[in-house]
Amino acid sequence: MSTIIFEEVTKNYGRVQGISNVSLNIGPGVTGILGPNGAGKSTTMKVLLGLARPSIGSVYVDGVNPFDNFDLRNKIGFVPEYDCFYEHMSAVDYVSYFLMIHDFSKEEAVEKAENSLIELGLQDSMYRKIRTYSRGMRQKTKVARATAFNPQILVLDEPFQGADPTTRHLLMEKINSWSEEGKTILISSHILHDVEYLTDNIILINNGRVLASGNRHEIRKLMSNIPIQIKISPIDKNQLRPLVKRMLDEKWITAGRLLESEGEIILETNESEKFYTEFPQILEDEKIIVEKIVSDDDTLDSLYSKLVEGKQWK
Repeated sequence: MSTIIFEEVTKNYGRVQGISNVSLNIGPGVTGILGPNGAGKSTTMKVLLGLARPSIGSVYVDGVNPFDNFDLRNKIGFVPEYDCFYEHMSAVDYVSYFLMIHDFSKEEAVEKAENSLIELGLQDSMYRKIRTYSRGMRQKTKVARATAFNPQILVLDEPFQGADPTTRHLLMEKINSWSEEGKTILISSHILHDVEYLTDNIILINNGRVLASGNRHEIRKLMSNIPIQIKISPIDKNQLRPLVKRMLDEKWITAGRLLESEGEIILETNESEKFYTEFPQILEDEKIIVEKIVSDDDTLDSLYSKLVEGKQWK
């Protein structure tokens, strides 16, 4: 089981600050590092990989400084955001070339490369030149190169970017499988839905600073001063007015709106846990049956937007 620790890490590029005072503790399973382009995700990964030395602070991967320990790289598989191929090679030649750098014999390297590419669905094209590959095939080849030597840590920088739906689904299934094997997986993405499918463990980063980290639901609890909106649709539309009136009697409901034309009400609360605990009993007592309860504010998109806007500090 591998761990990654950042202790108050800052990385400067001249006068430009890539990340500032970042402290993290990442263990086995999938952790998503989320933020818009330029937020500091790639810099965080470069420091972790030993490709950039921190200007301030320390990084440890399994207790070792990755910048000073070359052997550690045999434990880390990296999928970069941008393509980095030798276009004249086939996928088998490309993946086996990097496996030989990891001290596998040529025979072992070719066998592992073939197995990894087959596992990722490239069995019919793995001897073709990479320059003929589609975007999805290129993504699979990058993942095969990063995983063929069975590393304990996977660092995936925008792994789904440009991938077609079939490739995206396959890669997500493989990531889930590697997580179940106990690997430590760090995924960066600016598409929050992708990470939301894979894990609740997230790092939210913007302008080089960590806004929040941990379990998504725990982060949401820390933001209790930010009201969320919940849409409720009763089956019997005659119950819209009685329901909104009844809910406004509760102290943990801060506002309510009636949308008769849409057949729903919108309730606002800053105690979502209390809402989900007590609302079912209220429905039972009032003999009201609902067909839909939706809260967009529980998604990562909404959570990230609120954090970036700084509402939690107001």
